[in-house]
Amino acid sequence: MSAGMPSPRGRGEDVYRLSDHDWARLRVSTLPIRWATRLLTQWENRRTRPGDGDWHELEAGRAANLELLRLTNRLKPVRIHLDASDSEICARADDMAAHCAQLAQVYHQAEPLRAAMTRHCLRQGIEAPDEDKTDHGAMARMTDPLWWRLQLRQQQGRAVEGAAITLGYVNKRRDIYVSNETLQRRQQQNKRNAETLEATKARNELGQEFTLAELAAGSTSNKRIKRAELMTRIGGFERVATSLSHAGIFLTITCPSRMHRHRTLGGRVEENSRYDGTDPSQAQAYLGTVWARIRASLKRQGISLYGFRIAEPQHDGTPHWHFLLFCETDQIEPVESTVRRYALADSPDEPGAHRHRVDCKRIDPDKGTAAGYIAKYVAKNIDGHGLSQDYAGGEYLEAEGKDTAQRVEAWATTWGIRQFQQIGGPPVTVWRELRRVDHIPEGAPEHLRQAHRAVNKTTVFEGRDTASVSWAHYCEAQGGVTIGRKYRIRISTEDRGAVGRYGEGLGAQPIGIETDAIEHYTPPHMAHMTPLPRIPRRVHWFVASVRHAWEIISRSDAERQMKKRAIGAPWTCVNNCTSETKSEGERPASKRTSAPDKLFKTCTHPARV
Repeated sequence: MSAGMPSPRGRGEDVYRLSDHDWARLRVSTLPIRWATRLLTQWENRRTRPGDGDWHELEAGRAANLELLRLTNRLKPVRIHLDASDSEICARADDMAAHCAQLAQVYHQAEPLRAAMTRHCLRQGIEAPDEDKTDHGAMARMTDPLWWRLQLRQQQGRAVEGAAITLGYVNKRRDIYVSNETLQRRQQQNKRNAETLEATKARNELGQEFTLAELAAGSTSNKRIKRAELMTRIGGFERVATSLSHAGIFLTITCPSRMHRHRTLGGRVEENSRYDGTDPSQAQAYLGTVWARIRASLKRQGISLYGFRIAEPQHDGTPHWHFLLFCETDQIEPVESTVRRYALADSPDEPGAHRHRVDCKRIDPDKGTAAGYIAKYVAKNIDGHGLSQDYAGGEYLEAEGKDTAQRVEAWATTWGIRQFQQIGGPPVTVWRELRRVDHIPEGAPEHLRQAHRAVNKTTVFEGRDTASVSWAHYCEAQGGVTIGRKYRIRISTEDRGAVGRYGEGLGAQPIGIETDAIEHYTPPHMAHMTPLPRIPRRVHWFVASVRHAWEIISRSDAERQMKKRAIGAPWTCVNNCTSETKSEGERPASKRTSAPDKLFKTCTHPARV
């Protein structure tokens, strides 16, 4: 070892006998092969830069060692190799769960046993279950190999991607959005998940059997359905805006320069000297804080917005947010000024901040629909449908839509980023629950009947039965897009004592929808009067939705082995089971077969009108 080389202490080897080359190989031994090769090549090039004399050679070697040490130290430390395969992660998960289970032989009380398990998690770089979890639930998690798999996969995935960003692999000239390693890992995981869903069958209380893949195909897990539903809601908001003469605006908010690993100058990709090590999840949290301040300020100004937010990666993996928003026409300027004020509060004087950090474009109906304008962003972040070009880093790149969508999906999954969020308007959860309601009883409030017709498209609106018109009428039935949390129809829940995988109660579960209405009636003792008196009263309506209890009757070998170690009841409540039956093409009947069980209403007399 040369005299100028830093001493890599604490690695467990006799490092003082290592040569420079052995030390360098040791420093990169836990990295994927192509990363290690690149770092060693850069290290060798720095050592062999031309110069005169032994002194220059010694200094070049010292500088190369220091740079390699700096780069490897910046990689997030984890207890599992960045180049570990998924089978190695699964084996490690089994060992960690078994170790936690063995601690019960040492600690015989719940409190010290949980504390010992928590310390073991922290030593592995894993965050233990939250304190709000029961001792039983927390310890059940820490002795479950599946829980450890999820934690280790997330830890390794973020460590790999953080290392790729640090080493300069993630950009449009190399691996756009995410590293190839992360993309391949996610593709393999998706393939395994698909095979498991195909190999696992479930049966409900009616004796109907489906594979989990068939059940998932009828829910928003299906990317085609997810994209269609998003475009339905976006188009519906635009129809509402048109009917109310509201204006539309398209906004983009980007993170400060210090959060970007690379910058683009004249079409060239360069390392950003201002980069402070911020990873995409931290940048996402920053954008969330900015938007929270914008939203609070707009609320103080009495401005109500509705629309959508889409989070997507820039070419180097740093997130930025797009907004399609609608509001009253005279509120557009206050919205723009408020967004600029808070989005530029951080580093407002950096070069290009006012030009690149915030972009506001007002929607011109004569140039196309707002839904059409945002459709490419929706497709890019879901399945790439109809996408032939990808705009990234200030230029259009030729890319298959499916390939682009896979990279974006891998990016969002790795960093835990929520891609789509509705802003304002009634909740989509009620929309989905109404689709599980067979019919609305006679005498129900008109807004409930209107919402059910709109959701299930049983009536042609305005000569058309397009989905966007349905969402617009659903919003109207709920009281409008600016009603806030006072929407009329809500999810009805009930605590049925169901127990989850880890022996904890699942709490209140959806069982249908409910709403309040004012109706006028004549009391029996006033039926002889002329004219008949009509007294108002408030009526609470409940309508049950169709749900089934599902039992897993066959599963893949891997799932079968996991079930042996699992904790929890075999019967669960599945919410995405409104798909058609195989034989008759009809929605299965509810367990609540009689009319009195399907609905009830309670009255308060007189009503507070």
